Amino acid sequence: MTNRSALARSALVAALGLQLMAFPLGAQEVGRRLSGLLLTEGSGAPVEGAHIRLVDPADSVRFEALSDAQGAFSLPMPPAGVYRLLVARIGYRSWASDTLHVDWASESRSLRLDIPVEPIPLPELSVSAENVCPTTPEQRERAFALYESVFPILATVSHTADLGSLKMRMVRPRKEYHGGGTYRFQRDTVTVVVQKSLSNASPEHLVAHGYAAVVDTMTTFFAPDGDALAAPGFLATHCLRPVEGEDEATVGLGFEPKPDREDVVDVAGVLWIDTVTGGPRELEFSYTSMRPFLREHLEPALRLWFEAHHGRVNFSRIQIRDQSRFGGVLHFARIARDRWLIHKWRIRRPVLLNRGYFAAGSRGSVTPVAYPLEFSGEILTLILP
Repeated sequence: MTNRSALARSALVAALGLQLMAFPLGAQEVGRRLSGLLLTEGSGAPVEGAHIRLVDPADSVRFEALSDAQGAFSLPMPPAGVYRLLVARIGYRSWASDTLHVDWASESRSLRLDIPVEPIPLPELSVSAENVCPTTPEQRERAFALYESVFPILATVSHTADLGSLKMRMVRPRKEYHGGGTYRFQRDTVTVVVQKSLSNASPEHLVAHGYAAVVDTMTTFFAPDGDALAAPGFLATHCLRPVEGEDEATVGLGFEPKPDREDVVDVAGVLWIDTVTGGPRELEFSYTSMRPFLREHLEPALRLWFEAHHGRVNFSRIQIRDQSRFGGVLHFARIARDRWLIHKWRIRRPVLLNRGYFAAGSRGSVTPVAYPLEFSGEILTLILP
């Protein structure tokens, strides 16, 4: 999709060869596939890197795949039922097929679908003098080329439902109380079975409210996972830049929030890309604009505690010694030719502690200090369905 003005008037043609056979009790034969080919109408050029999802009537993703350099894709054959195919490609509007009826009693047949293509304006391609990002037009175009190359993987990396369940080792902080109401944080390690390696807020929530929230009176901080990075809102709210790697086998895609994002907690960092495989290696990020959130949501509880134990005290400005201590890293792993997932992650979230003094007969003084608490997870094994 290099000539966008031409593609705006063209269509993708998906020739889907469906091999539908009868099996007892709706069982699924191992190796039975639902395959297809995405081509550009007119030129017949293959469409590489399109994200194809097969969804059920509840819009739950049953299977998904990426089209290869020849425009071909292949999905496992689903059980009997009704489905739709969703096709997405960076820079173009998504498309949904009509209902597909999968009936194991049907004979083999093929489908031909005409898919309209409409380009989406991409904010980071703006090269006008009014662009708020501190990068040159050449840097923005190079960064977007990197983003476009890794987008198909980002769009699928957080979706692992079709792989089965994930057995993971989770490490999280736990308060251990001592005498006098004091406590220390200890590490608590558990093994769990989950559907996703990293739970996260929706991309829409992250764009509207940022990467921190109060959920059921509990404060939590989110990470820029694949869904977040692949969402149109990420491009609209972040500046991209190319970053040189340590060697020729690695290149970085840097990102930072635009200046108008100072009122919410956001993220800045680098997505490191393997230039040989074209896939992501790891994503390093740190939180930005934390102080307003900490002051609004964490400082009041600290004030109440001190007022209950020491009376009214003077609170200083929240101290954040090193902003880079708060954030995390996501590690990616390739598990098949066109499948990647987040196999290990570490996130350091802030908690408010304090430094202070209390002289006899005088009003005490407290300085809230942001301290990082580390949460981590690692996939131990896949539990196949």
